[in-house]
Amino acid sequence: MGMLARLAILGILVSLAACSPSPGSIAESEHEGGLPRDAVISSPSQPSQHQAYPFPSAGWLNNGNRIAIVLAGSSSCPSFPSSIEVVDKHRMKIGVSTRGGPNCTADLAPRTYVIRTPAEIDTSSDVTIEYDGSSDLLPAL
Repeated sequence: MGMLARLAILGILVSLAACSPSPGSIAESEHEGGLPRDAVISSPSQPSQHQAYPFPSAGWLNNGNRIAIVLAGSSSCPSFPSSIEVVDKHRMKIGVSTRGGPNCTADLAPRTYVIRTPAEIDTSSDVTIEYDGSSDLLPAL
């Protein structure tokens, strides 16, 4: 096999390996697309003038035992929730990372992640979820 063919095969293998799922996700499950129909959300907010898409967004699942979080990014190198910090019983911060690369498609695809609600969170009052530069408000249950 020629050197050029070996380099081409190596390049394909590296790009495939780079898009494999990240072990750093805190989600219990994930799926392509937006929030499930049974997610409990606040009334939809209008995107800010700097936010062209309504992502990230979140909703309660299973009577508040789970949180569905929708992140958007390249379909070949998706964003995923990598950490969670409970600030107080009504506020948490979600760290977001990206898997895949270095060559990612230039598209925007929503992906939903289901996370167990931390025990310290009080779902009987509104809860704020903060991400890098944005936030979402989940209603009291």
